Amino acid sequence: MSFKMAQTAPPHDNRTVALDGLRGATTLMVLISHYFAEVPNGIRGLSVGWIAVVTFFVLSGFLIGRLILERQHHANFYSVFYARRAARMLPPFVVALAAIVAIYSLVGHHHWAEASPAIPALAYLTFTQNFFMISLDSIGPHWLAPTWTLTVEEHFYLLAPISIIWMPRQHLLKALLAVAIASIALRYAIFFHGLTSTMTGRVMLPALADSLIAGIIAAELHVTKRINWQRFSLILRASPVALIFASALLCAIDGHPDGYFAVFGTTLIAIAAACVIIALVYGAPEAKRFESKILCFFGHTSYTIYLTHLTVLGLMHGLILGAAPDLATWQQAAVTLAALPVATAIGWLLFRFVEEPATAYGRNFRWSKERRSEIQSTRAPLAVRAAA
Repeated sequence: MSFKMAQTAPPHDNRTVALDGLRGATTLMVLISHYFAEVPNGIRGLSVGWIAVVTFFVLSGFLIGRLILERQHHANFYSVFYARRAARMLPPFVVALAAIVAIYSLVGHHHWAEASPAIPALAYLTFTQNFFMISLDSIGPHWLAPTWTLTVEEHFYLLAPISIIWMPRQHLLKALLAVAIASIALRYAIFFHGLTSTMTGRVMLPALADSLIAGIIAAELHVTKRINWQRFSLILRASPVALIFASALLCAIDGHPDGYFAVFGTTLIAIAAACVIIALVYGAPEAKRFESKILCFFGHTSYTIYLTHLTVLGLMHGLILGAAPDLATWQQAAVTLAALPVATAIGWLLFRFVEEPATAYGRNFRWSKERRSEIQSTRAPLAVRAAA
């Protein structure tokens, strides 16, 4: 069975609609996990947030990897890439961070605010809070906990373009595989041999690089068309189910938070996510489901909802019930349910009035028609004459 190319946005955007839906699905998974599972009396079977985070990383690796591979020839690649990334990521983050810090200054003394141990606001602004998390062996103020993933992504944005562009293309896949294996080996050394704090294995880019690299590898295979995916459509669509089952089986057998599951479980999910992404890009039947307007809505607002959803939940439970979020009583369940539309609305407002205009501004930085190779060729004779 083969599949047709998925629906995409206009060519200049190179956007696959189904991937917006996939991002929306992972956003809902995070909400469900944080609201209904990761609380004292939550439903443990709904703890799927970690799968969503791994999928976010793989999707980011794919989209950024594809962008680099397709646009690296532009003479102004670095300036446009970093300007657009900054325009999209920083304004919503700064606004959300300022709001959450201000709220903490008002209610942080309440036990339900879960404000300690404290991490300096400057650490969040400089994306160095993960180092404090390691030194404190804690995620820090609970409402700002999701920002650890942003630090991983920002560090990835800094390193990925240079690493990919300067690596000879014929060696890129081998280099990516080597780094992914090194990342897994680092987690093994951390969790089994105490190389460093176990928190390092959970919040730092070197220990999580294999998930992002899974996305880059998928992008490389897609851009170069090395594989005729239509011939392997059934395997591609079935693999995620088998890999998720294998990850669940490993978790059940291992039964230790810092055991083999911590080392290999995320890798299995990352490969599964990469297979899903490739299948959606090439128009698997599942793509239509991911093109749902609801999923795409959550996909578009995913970043801003992710930044603020824990603050909304914690603040509503604290102000209404005077306690941290839980599901032990019907009142707590009712407040949690009420927090869902509030978090969605606040996320949309932040998207609509901050992220969307900032992203539009970032698009003013346009790719040049001049190629990097042309600049290098014109500079070479000058360098020769200067040497002479």
